[in-house]
Amino acid sequence: MVVKIDFFEIPAEGLSLTVEDTHWFPDDLLLQQFQEAVLFLKRYEQRVLVKGRLSLVVSRECDRCLDTFDMAVKSDFEVDLELAVDSEEMAVEADHHCHENEMDRVVLSEPVIDVYHILQQQVYLALPIKSLCSKKCQGVCMICGENLNHNKCRCTPDIDSPFSALAALTSKEKE
Repeated sequence: MVVKIDFFEIPAEGLSLTVEDTHWFPDDLLLQQFQEAVLFLKRYEQRVLVKGRLSLVVSRECDRCLDTFDMAVKSDFEVDLELAVDSEEMAVEADHHCHENEMDRVVLSEPVIDVYHILQQQVYLALPIKSLCSKKCQGVCMICGENLNHNKCRCTPDIDSPFSALAALTSKEKE
């Protein structure tokens, strides 16, 4: 199911939407708990401003230790959509340098807003670049692969490491 709204069907007072289903949620992420997805669309001639709030919990894999953990995702967002006047403007738009005030604007070739697509984008934008189970995550041992959050590793440090010289310097400074 896809929810698409025509630009010109948005009333003058705006349109409030509460999305209660999760059909829009991206297939490559694991949703643990859906809390809310609320949008308000307001049309200004050839533009629509979409303001929304998204709140959910996803299951992620820690980038350091590879454990699975639940991450709360909360996002308040605004998306500025503008309808291209003609196909020539779309060609120029694709080829021209964006100014700073145009960076938050999305130019559409047809007067249709795909609400599910906007929600998917906002989930991805709300995720951090690096997912960590905790700020104190110690990761895994580079030699044996032991998760250092659960067990202490019994490996001896690699003496031939290019960083062993730095370790020797720091230990001499402490003496």
